[in-house]
Amino acid sequence: MKKSYIPLLGLGIAACLSSCGEDFLEKMPQGNYVEETYYVSDKALEAATSVLYNRPWFEYNGEGALYISSLANECYDPWNAPEFNTMQVTALNSHLSNIWRSFYAVVTMSNSIIDACQTKVGPDCTEAGIHTAIGEARLMRAAAYFYAVRFWGPMILFENNQDIVNNPVRPLNKEEDVFKFIIRDLEIAADYLPETGVKGRATCWSAKALLAKVYLCRSGWNGGARDEADLEKCKTLCEDVINRSGLNLLPNYADLFKYKFNNNEESLLAMQWVPLGEWGTQNTLYSILSINEITGGIGAWGSPFAPLEMLDQYELADTIRRNATYMTQYTFYPEINISEGGYHYDKESAQIKKGAIGGPDDDNDGFVAPMSSPLNTYIIRLADTYLTYAEACLGNKDKLTDGPGLDAFNKIRERAQIDPKKSITFEDIVRERRIEFCMEFTNWYEYISWFKWKPELILNLINNQNRGTRADKIKKDPDGTLTYEGLIQPTSPVVVISSKMFMPYPENDVIQNPLLKEEPVSYDFKD
Repeated sequence: MKKSYIPLLGLGIAACLSSCGEDFLEKMPQGNYVEETYYVSDKALEAATSVLYNRPWFEYNGEGALYISSLANECYDPWNAPEFNTMQVTALNSHLSNIWRSFYAVVTMSNSIIDACQTKVGPDCTEAGIHTAIGEARLMRAAAYFYAVRFWGPMILFENNQDIVNNPVRPLNKEEDVFKFIIRDLEIAADYLPETGVKGRATCWSAKALLAKVYLCRSGWNGGARDEADLEKCKTLCEDVINRSGLNLLPNYADLFKYKFNNNEESLLAMQWVPLGEWGTQNTLYSILSINEITGGIGAWGSPFAPLEMLDQYELADTIRRNATYMTQYTFYPEINISEGGYHYDKESAQIKKGAIGGPDDDNDGFVAPMSSPLNTYIIRLADTYLTYAEACLGNKDKLTDGPGLDAFNKIRERAQIDPKKSITFEDIVRERRIEFCMEFTNWYEYISWFKWKPELILNLINNQNRGTRADKIKKDPDGTLTYEGLIQPTSPVVVISSKMFMPYPENDVIQNPLLKEEPVSYDFKD
């Protein structure tokens, strides 16, 4: 079979991920998840949509997500894709292709499910079951496009997979239309999804929380003053989620990143990885984020270094979040190597903790294997809604001195057991979000949202982060202060300009679709 334009390949990815032979990208779909005989009941619909939570995200989560955190200066490995941290990614980078392919796998699979729910369901499927399936598909499609527009900018929008088969060479669509497309999907998802559902599955609160983020992002996308109408919509949605969902922040921050707390009450939407699942359904980041002595003999080749600039963002008292994110000298982890009484990290270095969940057996009920972690990947959690609300309440003001937005901000700090702030600025929100969501593969997307609103401020922030720098030794003083010895710096400082903030489109796709080099066009919404 002749290879064709990447989004078309997304049609086959869902059925091909479990077999990664040499012809992986050349296989046609072999599964029958859209056959007329499949959607015969609500249970069948639920089974069909469950795949949206892992398989199409697999290549993104494999390593691509990790490099999103590297872009945000949250991890650095001089031997493994350092170009993300030093902002030197080119169109030839294979990880870009993987991310692109994965996002479009989500889109094409979502399209297939929406189409099947509209044309191929059996008489025993209820309206509620059909609506839930469509809601999940629209939510996931929106999530993929929301990631993508903050990574590349203009994207190719499509709702019918056959259109792509018939015409694979298509132009990009304007960013304002990408946002309109996302918002339409999320509004329908919020209307179709239930308030409560199967544990780990999307609800209307998932859609509303993500929609609030979209409105906040769009409010400043064109620079200048943020759009007040979008800010008001964002605040209304956040208030709905915070006050009516019945959900709460998980009391212990560190528990958020333990397998046994998957699908906790704070998790609004997450990629659901199958414990010891087949290839394409498991979290392969385990081996790259772990170090050998905590794997119970499984072995690992990871953990990237912790950038010094990121370590310096933590207040001295903010040990709960720092210890849950990075391992630093003299830190004790009772949930790792449980059978041996816990794990003391005594190295004179700092390495990644989130994702390094220990070995099998008592640590993870046996559900760990090489390149296979049972830990879910958050797409959005309730703490995000709190900080989104705080940022929307700040809006175009210089400072927020009281009110529910400040209260929401301080609830995040209260959980971390650090002092509340009496007032907050935009810079406070940036720092708090960087710390709260560090190594959760999301903060680079926030950088882009902020950059579109305040480009000079964000470029200045990035260019003062001392990227590509590590220390020969990182020691912890008795009071908890970290000290660095033997700085190892790049041969030349990292300097980022506006044109380098968005990633280049993958070269293979540009070759196959020259329209990716052309100006984006308006999308025909047909309604």
